[in-house]
Amino acid sequence: MDDSRELEYVKLLSDHQSMVRAYVISLMPGAPGVDDVIQEVNTVLWVKRGDFELGTSFRAWALAICRFQVMSHLRKLRQQRWVTLDPELIDQLADELDETIDAAREERRHKALKDCIGKLRDADRELLVERYWHKTRLQDFAVCTGRSVSALRVTLFRLRAGLKRCIEDKCENLAEPS
Repeated sequence: MDDSRELEYVKLLSDHQSMVRAYVISLMPGAPGVDDVIQEVNTVLWVKRGDFELGTSFRAWALAICRFQVMSHLRKLRQQRWVTLDPELIDQLADELDETIDAAREERRHKALKDCIGKLRDADRELLVERYWHKTRLQDFAVCTGRSVSALRVTLFRLRAGLKRCIEDKCENLAEPS
């Protein structure tokens, strides 16, 4: 793994620490060894860093490793006669947590989109509303505004790219790892 790739991986790992901790705690309510499991998760994430493909969802990958480490730890506790949650219940909890995390993430992205659209010039906002809300054809909008279809396409491309950057920046500033 080259240095720049490793630095990016370290950033992903550190950005997701609070999520890893919250996920492990929620899957092990009242069980001893939460800190040990978090340490094990981080060890596995580090050892397997070469297996992770940059550009894919680090969150999904890390949460899958969390789930396996929690299951392993709870298996050990059951062998020591600790009362733990049933593995099927843990799977169900993990699935529900994934859905909750995804819903919260989408809610933040939606709020970011609204904020970013609010910062646009009125003419740009009108173009987006006509094209994507009212489903107005570019040819029809071009006639109404006196602009060429190709100019509208370029403007839409730039607006989408700008909105994408704005949303990513806002979501990153909310410290929401993806």
